[in-house]
Amino acid sequence: MDDIRMQIITNAAQECAEAGHGECGPVVARAAEALCLSVGRTATLISQAQKRLGLAKPRKRRSDAGQSAITDAELETIAGTILHDRRAGKWMIPLQDTIDMLHEGGKIATRLSSNHVARLLRQRGLDGHSLAAPTPHVRMRTEHINAVFEIDASVCVLYKTPKGELLLLEEDGVHYKNKPGNLVRVMDQLLVRFVGTEHASNAIAVRFYTGGETTENALDFLMWMMTQRHDAQGNPMPLHGVPFMLYTDQGGCFKSAPFRNFCSAMGIKQEWHKPRNSRATGQVEVSQNIAERGFESRLRFLDPATITIARLNAMAELWMHKRNGTKKHSRHGMRPYEAWSTITTEHLRIAPSMELMRSLPASLAEPRQVSGNMTVSYALKKGQGSREYDLRYVPGVSPRSKVLVCVNPLAAPAVRVGVTDQATGEIVWHQVEPVAEGWMGYQAGAPVLGQSEFQAMPATPADERRARIAAQAFATPQGPATPTQVQAAQKAGTAPYLGQFDPFADIKAGAASLPTYLQRPGTQHAAAAPTVEAARMSVAAACKYMRQELGDAYDPSTYAWLTERHGTAGVPDEVVKGLVAARRLALTATPAAGGLRAVGGGL
Repeated sequence: MDDIRMQIITNAAQECAEAGHGECGPVVARAAEALCLSVGRTATLISQAQKRLGLAKPRKRRSDAGQSAITDAELETIAGTILHDRRAGKWMIPLQDTIDMLHEGGKIATRLSSNHVARLLRQRGLDGHSLAAPTPHVRMRTEHINAVFEIDASVCVLYKTPKGELLLLEEDGVHYKNKPGNLVRVMDQLLVRFVGTEHASNAIAVRFYTGGETTENALDFLMWMMTQRHDAQGNPMPLHGVPFMLYTDQGGCFKSAPFRNFCSAMGIKQEWHKPRNSRATGQVEVSQNIAERGFESRLRFLDPATITIARLNAMAELWMHKRNGTKKHSRHGMRPYEAWSTITTEHLRIAPSMELMRSLPASLAEPRQVSGNMTVSYALKKGQGSREYDLRYVPGVSPRSKVLVCVNPLAAPAVRVGVTDQATGEIVWHQVEPVAEGWMGYQAGAPVLGQSEFQAMPATPADERRARIAAQAFATPQGPATPTQVQAAQKAGTAPYLGQFDPFADIKAGAASLPTYLQRPGTQHAAAAPTVEAARMSVAAACKYMRQELGDAYDPSTYAWLTERHGTAGVPDEVVKGLVAARRLALTATPAAGGLRAVGGGL
């Protein structure tokens, strides 16, 4: 555009900015005539020039801006209905159906379009994306090496065939994991990958087992992880010792009685994260992915016939030594083995022999009765003599009390005595020394994960909204539900908004307003009921029946009479019963000649 045309548009833009109401039309018309353009095109150019020059008047705000025909409480009800109908990460009920359902159910007063409601939900942070935001988490720390071990089990990409071969789970094969029917057939033979990490150094330990996530496999892996290993040259390797705490998920193998008793005897405190909160053990979860991608990915290039459990674990141990010894960690800037090697003597609790640890599950929690002199006898191992342990200073114990005794391999010959707390029903463990040998010293531990005090993050607006929605969704006649009531209702599977509205209200309303349809004439179907003949019996059978019913009143001439009338065709059942009834009626009246013929002559 040349300078003259630009100047005309600029002058027109300034004149329009100074003109009063209704005075811009002539200005635009003169400019259009000078530019040889249409009035509409000229008006557009002038408007654009006003925006560039800062002459455009701000748009007037509507008087009802920020107001809505739907209240915040109704929006929260809509959001809660959608939120609680989420399954496996999928939003089930459409927004428009939700609005219709709640409107017909009387929960919202105004029915608005789904687009408008969706915009309001986004503005107030009530849309699905905002409500699905995770709760903030607190990063935990440990203060020394071997303070915390994390262990997790996951299905490996291998399974063991009936012939003993280890094969890969192929995505396009018969054992693809998304074909549950096929996977069940090899479930018991799937290899399970146990991964453990030392929380401070992030050193990784990996081992494979068959048979699933069993207590036996979990115990064996923990014992193996606590035992010192050696490289191919026989040099001792880092990452061993008894941890002060074990952090796992809610798996049954980690919560079984043998596993818990073993940890109790070894002086290991157990902690489990809450269900569906795998982020709490994120370190070992990430390590599972590292092991799967860094180690198992290489198995595809090996001959399956050469893979055995022993070779697989040997290669896994070689891989873990290489990674822990060469890969620097971003948090502490050291290699995991290098960081683990900074452990102090007081924190390195050397694990006892595998033989002793394997005998612990069988010797744990043995019942004993307290004698009259407040002692119990217990043998640390089979073949060894029993020793006396004085329980006079153990709270809650009296003669003839039942207690549980187990060996503490870290404080042998001391034992641990478990006494049931009558107030709570929990078992409280006490370490007791033998009477003759005296005290050997208790182990002292630094503050550990699960015991250190920390303050959780404050509740976010999303948390508060979810809490309000949940309180209303599981409200009681007394008012909104408390957090405890909400948790109990969700655990019990109580339906949200139960009794607060009819989820089929819109369907019922639509069905009630259906038009009356015109009835069409039709033709009768030709089907007819089948003809059923009455049951018949032979003359002899009929006479036998009548003799049983009439007794001495039976007329012997009945046989000939029936034969004459019915012959071999048989006597209908109703005829026989009619003759019996007629004969009885005749006996109550005056007998007539040929009594049978008088009574049944018409038959």
